[in-house]
Amino acid sequence: MQIHSLRTFYWVTRLNSFRKAAKVLNISQPTVSSRIRGLEEELGVTLLSRDQNLALTVQGEELLEYARTVLRLTEDLSFHRSADARDSRLRLGANGPVAATWLMPLVERMERKFPDLRVEIEVNQSATLLRHMGSGQLDIAFASSESQDSSLKYIPLGSFDMVWIAAPGLFQGCLSDDDLGRSPIIGYSWDSPIHGSTHRPAFGLGRHRRFTQSDSLFMMIRMAVEGAGLALVPRAAIAQELSNRQLEVIEVDNTPTRLPLFCARPRNAANALITMAAQYAQEAMNSLPQH
Repeated sequence: MQIHSLRTFYWVTRLNSFRKAAKVLNISQPTVSSRIRGLEEELGVTLLSRDQNLALTVQGEELLEYARTVLRLTEDLSFHRSADARDSRLRLGANGPVAATWLMPLVERMERKFPDLRVEIEVNQSATLLRHMGSGQLDIAFASSESQDSSLKYIPLGSFDMVWIAAPGLFQGCLSDDDLGRSPIIGYSWDSPIHGSTHRPAFGLGRHRRFTQSDSLFMMIRMAVEGAGLALVPRAAIAQELSNRQLEVIEVDNTPTRLPLFCARPRNAANALITMAAQYAQEAMNSLPQH
């Protein structure tokens, strides 16, 4: 399996177009088609459903994840980069709550401290970030869960105050668990770190109301603003929406579980950039309003 074939597959899926991929890679469209066909023949599977706007098959989804890993690791090869490249680049992962609160101030602070720094940011689910830490695709990650990977060190940074929110006027008074169970809810999947606060109202016996699942905190907040239902989110992530009266905090009988946050870093790696980013992250969490 050739690197150039994986790179071609990656760009076809990213741009959803053989023609656009050919332009980016500066090759002909027939060459793009030939490389994709060669991958399919080598693997003995269909990667793209051509009759469905280049939709990925199940095997295609699996190969895309593999291709991303290989291409990123290839980029890390020493002879692809200058001698001091690793000292001038920080690959940083952040989950939704961090991205919605202090991620950009941290990055801007790092860039002021290190003017030649190249920051590569990945915003994703905590579990995905930790997998990418384990495979060497990230230098540091801020996540709300821990993995069993012994090569990683976890530093508790604190926790986010979680609140139920909705568009103004949709819900009145203090809501019980039964009230929540009769309400439309926007939330993460059942295995999220805040599972204890959302499982009963979102998945309880006899529930017949709408449940909308999203892995994007930003989308959950947007849907709540549009009146799609209740969402359980970090209070710090909706400061602007509360100030603009696009959302309001909904009082509930049972206080939601706070969302923990950890800094994940390589256990045996000593790097000034990683240490500084971890320090700035701790300061950012300490500065969040406590309720």
